Amino acid sequence: MQIPIKNKLNDKELFRIKRMKEVIKTTHPHGHKDYLEVIYLTQGEGLHLIDHHRYPVQPSSLYLVMPGQIHSWELTEIPKGFVAMIQKDFLLGHPLYNLLFRTFPIAFPSGFQLAHISDEIANIFARIETEYAGGQTNFQAIIQTYLLLLFNLLQREIKSDNQQPFPQTLNAFFALLDQHYMNTHEVNWYAEALGVTPKTLNAVCRRFLDKTTGAVITERLTAESKRLLLYSEQNLGEVAYELGFSDPSHFNKFFKRQTGVLPGVYRKGIS
Repeated sequence: MQIPIKNKLNDKELFRIKRMKEVIKTTHPHGHKDYLEVIYLTQGEGLHLIDHHRYPVQPSSLYLVMPGQIHSWELTEIPKGFVAMIQKDFLLGHPLYNLLFRTFPIAFPSGFQLAHISDEIANIFARIETEYAGGQTNFQAIIQTYLLLLFNLLQREIKSDNQQPFPQTLNAFFALLDQHYMNTHEVNWYAEALGVTPKTLNAVCRRFLDKTTGAVITERLTAESKRLLLYSEQNLGEVAYELGFSDPSHFNKFFKRQTGVLPGVYRKGIS
């Protein structure tokens, strides 16, 4: 069974903010087509599942559902709040673009509890909503400014201030990785495709990400492995081949080395 990918935005629509639908519901796992969803709830109870993580739903909770992530709701109380949908192109050339869409693992956790700054966060969303509804001159730039404030506050929550721009080599590496990580796991292949030496690519990754090129590839592959084991109905052999492993036993060894358990044990445990 394929996980459905929803697209709530029109073809040329780069940004939208709306109020959370005030209904108690349980949704099927789904992803979003190439846009980030930022959800801030002022009311509600239940669970929000994002990839292989389970986050409690409670007042002053904020969630980030990145492009490619799978999520679903198990609500037990009517939710209230805001949902902002942000296409990647809305932030092209903006400091947030690299931070949100060109880092792996993702620079932010998927869930925050923000009761201690709830008024400030709610005010940001209310102002974004006002700008979006008004559509006056430069409203998009003003929304981007509020988004920058929001993510700076979230960085403060995780004690991070890394916003230095990435070099073109690293951006190109991320673009290649997006396309080929399922079938190409070798550092040398990425370096050759980029026209640099493996040593140079490794040095760039270490400087800007504090990890090796191989570690970046491995983390991406591990995250996708978990996602497929959690949400797909493929058997373990099919998962292994989809991820580019020549033999299921190689996938077993890889997954256990990264997580400490075999894929079958992981799937059974999270089910």
